[in-house]
Amino acid sequence: MRKIFSAIAIILGLAALVVGIGQRTIWAPPETLTASFSQPPAPAPVTLIQAGVGAVNGQPSTISIKGEGEFSASLIRSSDAQAWVGKAAHTNITGVNATDQVLDAQAVTGEESVPNPVGGDIFEATEKADQEMTYHWTNPDNGSWTLLLAADGKAAAPTDISVTWAGDTATPYSMPLMIIGALLLIAGLAAAAVRPRGGSGTGRRAAGRAPGTDTGSLPQVAEPKNPGTLKKSVATLGVLAMVALPSGPAFAAASETPASPAASDSPGETPQVFPVVLQTQLERILEATANSVTAADKSTKEADLADRTAGALKVLRSENYKLRADGVKLDGPLGIDTSVIRSAAVPAQENAEFPRSIMVVTAKDTEATTIPMALTLTQENPRDNYKLVFATPMLPGSTFPGIAVGDPDVQMSKADASGLSVAPKEALSRLAGVMDDAKSKNSDDFTKSAFLTLSAKGQTDLVSKNKDAKITFKRTVNEKDTVVLSVPGGGALVSGNFTAVTTAKPKETGGTIGLDDVTAKITGEKETTKGIEISYGEPMLIFIPAADSKDKISVVAAEVITKGAKLLK
Repeated sequence: MRKIFSAIAIILGLAALVVGIGQRTIWAPPETLTASFSQPPAPAPVTLIQAGVGAVNGQPSTISIKGEGEFSASLIRSSDAQAWVGKAAHTNITGVNATDQVLDAQAVTGEESVPNPVGGDIFEATEKADQEMTYHWTNPDNGSWTLLLAADGKAAAPTDISVTWAGDTATPYSMPLMIIGALLLIAGLAAAAVRPRGGSGTGRRAAGRAPGTDTGSLPQVAEPKNPGTLKKSVATLGVLAMVALPSGPAFAAASETPASPAASDSPGETPQVFPVVLQTQLERILEATANSVTAADKSTKEADLADRTAGALKVLRSENYKLRADGVKLDGPLGIDTSVIRSAAVPAQENAEFPRSIMVVTAKDTEATTIPMALTLTQENPRDNYKLVFATPMLPGSTFPGIAVGDPDVQMSKADASGLSVAPKEALSRLAGVMDDAKSKNSDDFTKSAFLTLSAKGQTDLVSKNKDAKITFKRTVNEKDTVVLSVPGGGALVSGNFTAVTTAKPKETGGTIGLDDVTAKITGEKETTKGIEISYGEPMLIFIPAADSKDKISVVAAEVITKGAKLLK
């Protein structure tokens, strides 16, 4: 019976050891797993890879992308990605089925081409590759991000994509099997080594029994010659078990589970908003804009303004180029220098909404004596780049709120926005009226400034020096150029543009009005008997305080730019 038990124990022990060791060697689970498409998707100009692909079972993944020739991978906020793709056909990879090792994806039909995304302002970063790229997912900011793949916008985007992640190499039963196998093996060997001694044949007779009398005796297990043998066997078993145990908890790995992704916001919570551009994007956009406008100012070609300017700024610069080309002695537009960003009002949004505008104060350096310039840039739609629509030097003594990129209180607003001391549209209208007539009833709505004082004085002097002429001033707000951003504290920054027209007519029939050199050069005449209209562009940036504030509206930046002149008939 002992031999049977010994044999069974040894066999089971060896089997357990083989299985336990095998789980860590020949039967060990793979260290990495790879998922790909079960079948190639239909060709499309765009492939979207969502953030869920960046990690599988809580483990970061490696994304391998192969394409035919050159392609680009651009990181973009997920809501912006959908807006940029629009109605175009695309493949949308949403995640990884780790069990089946396939990519979860949908093929969306639609337009067969898109613009080349390389150089697009809406992308946080773009990386180019030739035939192959390895990508490790890193979100540059909070929120949901998407990797957008494209060739040139016309050719099919890469879809030969595989995702590799670390496999679950835990073998929770390996160590227990090895321990149990060792115990069974030792027990079997120990049982085989211990031999019992029977009472018949070899046992000594009982004391005092008469020789020849055989009464029989119960068999007894003899004590081993060395009583410490069994104790040593048990001790050896314990030592072997201790050696087999790992230094840490044997079952810790089996009880741990990968961290699950953060839960989404529960209903009722305030929606999260994110800046429409990050700091690195803003710096890149400003640099590209400054370089483009500087090149246009150098060439003085209107066509060169198309890439990075729009609205009133483009019109005023174009007219300045034309006048100077015609020999009119005017100063060129002020240069754009974005070397230092002093403040940046970048709106935060929950969803992709367009058009978007940002306001920035830049300068060539940080010196206090350097006059900074206030800029407004607008992005009309997801596929357009930001274009400069306002660039005007700040006025002495004026202030622009100190704002950093990412402030959630900066929001796109409207010309009829409430919650302010005066609605933006009305504020610009009142300012135009005050500049036409310094005695306007609305003059007390505005903080006194050197600009407003000098403007009023210039108009007064013009009238007093031309007593034989009837001179009038009329400003019109170009409403399409108005941009409004709400800022921390409840106030709003408003950039806009006035068209200012100065009209001079002789008071008496037959009277004449002499023209200065600039006006004479524009009109080709040195005097007129009918009269003249001189037009100017006046870009304005104002700050409107919150409704509950006692502060007045202030003019932050302003400029007067000659547009042209025409003789009256």
